[in-house]
Amino acid sequence: MIRSQLKIAFRNFRKNITHSLLNLVGLTLGLTACFFIAIYVRDEYSYDRWIPQQEQVYRMGMDVKTQTNDNIRFAATSGNLARALMEYPQVNNTVRVFNYGNNGVVSTSLQKQIPEQAIFFADSSFFDVLPYPLLAGDSHTALNDADGILLTADKATKYFGHQSNASNWLNQSLDVNGTHYRVTGVLKDIPFNTYFRPDFIISTVSVAHQQWFQQNTDNWHGTMVQTFLRLKPNVSMAAFEPQIRFIADKYVGDEIKANGQVYTHFMQPLASIHLHSNLRYELSKNGDALYIRILSFIALFILLIAGINFVNLATARATTRAKEVGVRKVIGAQRAQLIFQFMLESCMMSSLAFIASLLLMLLLLPAFNHVADKNFTLDTLLAPGIISAGLGISLLIGLLSGIYPAIVLSGFSPSRIIQRYAWQRKTNVLRNSLVVTQFAISILLIIATIVVYKQLQFMKHQDLGFNQSQVLVIPTAGNEARQLLPALAEKLRRQADVLSVSVSSSIPGRDFGNNLLQLKNDHTKKTDTRLLTADDQFFRTYDIKLLAGRLCNMVVDTTGHPDIMINESALPFFGWKKPEEALGQEFDWGWGRICGVYKDFHFSSLQHGVTPMAIFYRPWSLAYISVKMNTHNAAATIAGIEKTWHSLIPGALFSYFFLDEDYNKQYLAEQRLGELFMIFSVLAIVIASLGLFGLASFAIEQRTKEIGIRKVLGASISGIVRLMSTDFLRLVIIAAAIAFPLAWWAMKSWLQDFAYRVPLNAWIFIMAGTGSLLIAALIVSAQAVKAALNNPVNSLRAE
Repeated sequence: MIRSQLKIAFRNFRKNITHSLLNLVGLTLGLTACFFIAIYVRDEYSYDRWIPQQEQVYRMGMDVKTQTNDNIRFAATSGNLARALMEYPQVNNTVRVFNYGNNGVVSTSLQKQIPEQAIFFADSSFFDVLPYPLLAGDSHTALNDADGILLTADKATKYFGHQSNASNWLNQSLDVNGTHYRVTGVLKDIPFNTYFRPDFIISTVSVAHQQWFQQNTDNWHGTMVQTFLRLKPNVSMAAFEPQIRFIADKYVGDEIKANGQVYTHFMQPLASIHLHSNLRYELSKNGDALYIRILSFIALFILLIAGINFVNLATARATTRAKEVGVRKVIGAQRAQLIFQFMLESCMMSSLAFIASLLLMLLLLPAFNHVADKNFTLDTLLAPGIISAGLGISLLIGLLSGIYPAIVLSGFSPSRIIQRYAWQRKTNVLRNSLVVTQFAISILLIIATIVVYKQLQFMKHQDLGFNQSQVLVIPTAGNEARQLLPALAEKLRRQADVLSVSVSSSIPGRDFGNNLLQLKNDHTKKTDTRLLTADDQFFRTYDIKLLAGRLCNMVVDTTGHPDIMINESALPFFGWKKPEEALGQEFDWGWGRICGVYKDFHFSSLQHGVTPMAIFYRPWSLAYISVKMNTHNAAATIAGIEKTWHSLIPGALFSYFFLDEDYNKQYLAEQRLGELFMIFSVLAIVIASLGLFGLASFAIEQRTKEIGIRKVLGASISGIVRLMSTDFLRLVIIAAAIAFPLAWWAMKSWLQDFAYRVPLNAWIFIMAGTGSLLIAALIVSAQAVKAALNNPVNSLRAE
């Protein structure tokens, strides 16, 4: 019996090859898109869940409420916090982690310097809190020595060559920014789905006695380290967090209150940091839970469109088999047998689509990894959870598409079925509703794609208040190189095709420090301010406008009154209405006297508004050289810059990047979202169009005799096309009416996260609706024209 039903299923597939392929292709594309998004979302939610007992590990954060009631949330805390937390019996252990700096160079005695970024310091208690697996070394002692350094197996292979026994890498020598270290441990390569993913870890013992480390960590106001803690078993975050929320008040409460601030500490579960944090001074780029939810909805929408297609085409084609069902019932077929036949055919088709989607995913995996910035492998696709979920969804779609026509058709009496298709009107209502749903989702995705693209272009091309073009940036590492930056800048200024050179502690698009600035003669006037070290050429290099006063004096002041400049956003916080009113005013705690006021510019991305910022000169904080250059002969100019670099700092690594490219990296998440929106919106339209093509050709096929009669009676081709198209176009218009308010609400909510955003213009909605209408019109009209051009004699023979 099964064999017979399989033969019937394959025979029907061949007989209706066009509709069968449309069904197969549409569902395959939908499943492929859905599965790609599923593995992406699954990976984002899996961050740090591989770490043993991660549910007991938390990161401390700090919320600073300023005197102006602004809230600044930091991922970093003071260095004293870890020690203070150890006084609580609920805490098992704590560890402080911080980045080595903006840049680092690593070398062995046999190699040239190689730039590395993932270099961190950590306390010796690291493995008690974050038990990353070691291939070699003792986790209890690996970070006890001042010259101890850990590195991953990948980096060990890079610097010391492959070893069959990881212990052979121990005690090898490694230089980091000119300081000698000894390998005391080799980490197993850390999975990509990890928030804190170091390549090198240096013991804090090596810097414990250095003045800069003590100044930055032995106080309650700094934000240099990230503090992780492990709670003891059976201690919950909900019970413990209230006890340490205002822990700083216990030690420096009077100072905090005098500054008009409030320090609130909070805990973040380790596994939630990647998607639910995005605070100031993060160790790595965070994901975004909102974007993950959006992608999840897109996957659901595409699966819904593909499923609707499958159901629509299956129910439509089932009406042509009504007489077959009637004949089978007359010769004795049972209702259960008929239902099983329809279900078998639908499930076979959906299973084929599932297999085809797996093959398509294998083919497209490298391209998807590139767009999504992931490293998915064949093992990811063949994970039991993905396979079982995919097969289950496919079979469910098959069951849904087969169950309705199977039950309805098999329930009619043979005479009613053979005489006329009594149930056709009911199925038309169902199919029309599903078409409306399809196009409503497609139009919504088109609108979202346009808005995301416009917002991204707006952020990339908006006036930032400074000129980022033609600026080459040279990062530096090591004390020797940083001390020579002013002299190097002076030499570079004399080079041909170099227009301007500046040195600074940070550059636009990168993070930098902050502190409280308070007027010396009025302690009620104060605000948290971003602080940048830069020379007087910074304004020329970046074309920043001066509103009042003069540029900073580059001489290090010994009188306690150094020059400092503020931006116009800082003026209201100190009670000044005009830039000139700020000149000559002095800040407390030796921060200096205001010599100039400059126009606001966007140091950070347009997701954030401009905040109070000050620029002053401190040569020991310099880390970057910015070179404004002519780009007509860029290669020769860069070669000249490199030659000058090596003449002054021989042996130091020379590397560079262009500021505009680096600045726009802040928008990678939005750019990735825009690309995914574009891909999946096009895919949604393609799938919906395939379904519309199938339904239109089926509807016209059902009205072949009617078309022939109309032609015999004198109907024109355009009249027939209009008649056939009207019903479908009406459905698209209804879909647009549903999609517009939903899209407006969704995009308005998304844009609220940006301090500067594009307006939701009516033309965006009109373009999406009109585009969908044109696509539908072309598809239906093409089928109608084809039918209208047929010989009426052939049409009149049709039944």
